Amino acid sequence: MSSSFSLRPWPVGDKKPKTLAEFIARVNARPGGFRNLSEAKLREQIAAQENGRMEVDEPSDSDPEDEEATVDKPKDAMVAREEFLRNIDSAHQSSLLVLDMVSLLISKEKPTVAESTLSPTLREIAGIGTLGATKLKDSNITEARRQDDITVATGWRLMGINNMVDSVVLAAEKLENEIHRETKYWADVLAVSESGWNICALPHEPHTLGVRFGFAEAAPEFRNSSIAPLRRNDDGSIRLDLGRVGGGSQRIRITRKKNGVIVDQSPLPGRIPDDAPLQDRVLEARNTAYHQELWYEINREARTLLSSDVYSDASSITWKQDSETDIVFTLEDLAEPDNAKENISVVQLCCTTYYVYMQFLLFQGHRQNYHRRTTLTQLPPNRGTLQQPYAIIRAVVANTGYYRDCKIMTDFLEDLVLTLRRAGISTASCKSTYQPLVPILQQLSTRRNPKMELNFINHLVGRLESMYELNITPEARIFIRGRIAIVPFIGVLFGISLTPFSAYNASAAANPNNPNNNSGDGNANKPATEQVGGQTPFNPLEISYPPSDPGRDPYPNVSEATYYIKQATVHAVAQKLADEAAQQMGRDDIDCADTVRGFGITDRDGREAYIEITPDEVDQQMVLRLCSYSQRRIDGNVRVHRWAWRADQDDKTGRNIKQVLRMILRGQS
Repeated sequence: MSSSFSLRPWPVGDKKPKTLAEFIARVNARPGGFRNLSEAKLREQIAAQENGRMEVDEPSDSDPEDEEATVDKPKDAMVAREEFLRNIDSAHQSSLLVLDMVSLLISKEKPTVAESTLSPTLREIAGIGTLGATKLKDSNITEARRQDDITVATGWRLMGINNMVDSVVLAAEKLENEIHRETKYWADVLAVSESGWNICALPHEPHTLGVRFGFAEAAPEFRNSSIAPLRRNDDGSIRLDLGRVGGGSQRIRITRKKNGVIVDQSPLPGRIPDDAPLQDRVLEARNTAYHQELWYEINREARTLLSSDVYSDASSITWKQDSETDIVFTLEDLAEPDNAKENISVVQLCCTTYYVYMQFLLFQGHRQNYHRRTTLTQLPPNRGTLQQPYAIIRAVVANTGYYRDCKIMTDFLEDLVLTLRRAGISTASCKSTYQPLVPILQQLSTRRNPKMELNFINHLVGRLESMYELNITPEARIFIRGRIAIVPFIGVLFGISLTPFSAYNASAAANPNNPNNNSGDGNANKPATEQVGGQTPFNPLEISYPPSDPGRDPYPNVSEATYYIKQATVHAVAQKLADEAAQQMGRDDIDCADTVRGFGITDRDGREAYIEITPDEVDQQMVLRLCSYSQRRIDGNVRVHRWAWRADQDDKTGRNIKQVLRMILRGQS
């Protein structure tokens, strides 16, 4: 059995020092080192090795540490010996296990050889020939099985080809559907682009297309939400992610109520269907964003117009036009049913006019922002002026007041002329004109540019003017001009002059940088004769009753303007009647003067006649009266008797105002 053991320990080399340095190191490692080394001791050690024994060194005067190392050395040797024996035993056991394994593997083919090396214990447990290491000679693969395998492989190959064909067909169908969806998507994108909308990449999603439908000059709150992604649906249609604008459609609605009853209302467009063309949906989103911004701006402005009877709450803005009429502004959702107009019998289209006008004013505000941004090289000193609300409701209130006051002025002048003609003043007449646009067009450049268009539109919006010419007598003429004022206050200013206004005054007062500034300058409102030095016939009102300076101190409302015109008419008629009476009667003591009772016609004898233009107590119609006062003694008391002749009631004898005046100056009853 020893001959069959093929495991041998690893060869161990010679332990003698190879070099002198190694020898010296070993000597120094021993207790005492070279200090205890002498020739005599070396000879003794050599002799002991030769005799096969090792003498124990006698105790010497060494250090305690060397003595302890000498004492522990036998113990280390014993431990090393035991460890060495354990390793040998472990190696021996491992070799026996390997030998049993190999013997058991060859026991089937070489049982004789395996019996000599197989341990008795393993032979009893496993037996001879339990395991084998040879290859079986007979194969389990037959020709029938090989044909079956070929058939199965061919079937799998055909199935793979069929699956590949099916996947290719599915891929082709998927690609065709994708091409169809992409074609539909890009057709819609192209239609939007051809409609004039700006197609661009989203700022935060460069791989996604978007359409910009807002306004670059809008308020910052709406400028950033004016772009919508064009996302593709599963069927290829485009879905607009409108963000802040939302999926609903909204419009501003203006309602006019009289005593709480709706009498007029602006129309609301119908909501576009969900399957409408993309360009129509983009337009609807743009209109919604525009009206949302308009609602935001008029809400900002309404907070500053409390003095103009404009009140706002969370859902509406109300302007109390007068004691009976209210104008209500609301933001309506087009998805809700519109039944508000069912009770309106007669549509006046007043609210529709406001509706269009307010949209135009917001658009004009955008153009002003663009002009200011592109022309100003530096910010103005007062940056707060750029953040002021647009004058939208202000313009609506001012324009309404302008047309109302102009109608009042027109009706007043017509009634005044009719009253004067009834009194026998055949020269009385009036006519109204409007400020021509030719002067401002002449001042603008002949070459069309954005600044010229902006100034022209500002002139149309903020420089509404009406002119009237009242001819009382051939010498007494009054020229009235009413113009709108939007900022800093809302109203209609009336300038009154005794000479014609220049046709250039409106264009000279226009300020391109502030189109709503209607203050103008002094020269722009002066009459033509004061500007160009023209000569006109002498007007007696220049001495007796001159108007205020139309350039510096115009009349702030129509009431004060009509009051002056009425008093000026009294002065002009009285002066004309006095001159004619003095000429016809051949007297030089007849004149006009201010008395306690007002402006009248007097003579040296103290006779007085007064002209009054007052409304009738019954029908409030304007009436001209020639009044005279006389003193009478009744029952011993002196009483003042007032006598009046009305121009609308002819005298029974057919006398006119001139004849009646001569009778008063002669002292006739």
